[in-house]
Amino acid sequence: MNDKVSHRRIRTQPLTTVLIRASSTDLITDIERLATVAGVDTSTAPPGGDAPPAILTLVQEPGDPRAVSARFNELFQPEFAGQHVVVNPRTQPGDLLELFVAAGATQRGIIVGVIGAHGGAGATVLSAMLARELALDGSASLVDLDPLSPGYGVLLSLPETGKRWADVARETGTLLPGRLVESLPEWKKVRVLSGDQRGGVPTADRTGVLVASAVAQISAVTIVDLPRHAILRHGPTAELLGWLDHLVLVTRADILSLAAAERVLTLLPETMSFTLVIAGVKSIGQAEDAAHQLGPEAVPLRFERTFDGDISHGMTPGDRLRSGSSRDIRRIATRVAS
Repeated sequence: MNDKVSHRRIRTQPLTTVLIRASSTDLITDIERLATVAGVDTSTAPPGGDAPPAILTLVQEPGDPRAVSARFNELFQPEFAGQHVVVNPRTQPGDLLELFVAAGATQRGIIVGVIGAHGGAGATVLSAMLARELALDGSASLVDLDPLSPGYGVLLSLPETGKRWADVARETGTLLPGRLVESLPEWKKVRVLSGDQRGGVPTADRTGVLVASAVAQISAVTIVDLPRHAILRHGPTAELLGWLDHLVLVTRADILSLAAAERVLTLLPETMSFTLVIAGVKSIGQAEDAAHQLGPEAVPLRFERTFDGDISHGMTPGDRLRSGSSRDIRRIATRVAS
C-alpha cells in the first residue's frame, strides 16, 4: 500500500476538490474520468476569468490541448506551496491519480468508532444496524478492523462478490478511494469491508488505517468496528482513536460487564465525544439503572428474542423495522449525527 495516504485533514470550507480550467472538451473528459476513479469531485471553468476556490487546480497548458499545469491550494497542501507540475492525463494517468489522492485526503466524512467494553457486548450487531440507519440519509460504509472477527458475511448475508480484507491487502500501488469503495459488497445501501475465511484486517502494518481513511473520503459516514485493544492505543488500529468524530461504547448490564465498561471509560481521552450503549436490556429503565453505576447517560439497545433465529433464516440486523432495537438504533444514530 502507498503510504502517501497516511494523513487526512477535515475540510472546513465548501471548496471543490479539483477545479479544471480548460477549453478542450477531450481534456476535460479525460480528467473527469480519472477523478471518478479516485473518488474526488470536480468543477470546470474557462482558462481565464474568475473561478471558485479549490484544493487542486488544473490549468490547460497554452499550446498543448492534452496537458495541464497542476497547483495545490497552499492552505491545504503547504508542502506544495508555490510549486506546479505539468501532467498529460493520457500518458501520465498514474501521476494525475496521485495528485487526486492527495487532494482527496483533505476531506472526509464522519468517522464513528464502535467498541465493545467486553466480549459479546454486541458491538458488531450495533455497528451494522447503525451503518444501515445512517445510510438512509446519505452514503455510509462499514469497516471491520477487528483482526479476529469472522467477518460480516453470515450476519449480513453478503454476496460472494466484492472485495474482502484479503483482497485489499494484496493490492499494491496507489490506494484509490473511489475504486476501493465501489469494489466492496453492498448491504442495505452500506458498503462493507470485512474479513472472511482467509482472514481479517492485516495487523503487521498500517493497511487498516490507510484503507479506513480512504473509505472515509468517499462515504458521508464511516462506521469502524474496532477491536477492544484499540482503546489501549497499541497497534496500528489504535491510531484511529485520534481520528474519530464519535465513539460508541457498548456493554451489557450485568455486574462484570459494567465493571469492564467502567475500566474502559477511564481510558477514553477527556475530549472524546462518546455515547454509552447498554445492550441486551429489556427496557429503557433497565439501561438507566445500569448507567447510574457508571456515571454517563446511556442509551439502551434492546435485542429481539427472535434475533438468532432471524439470522439463521436469512434475515439481517434491522430487518424488523418496528422492533424495539430499531427504535433504539434511531436514537443512537441521532446522537452520533448531532
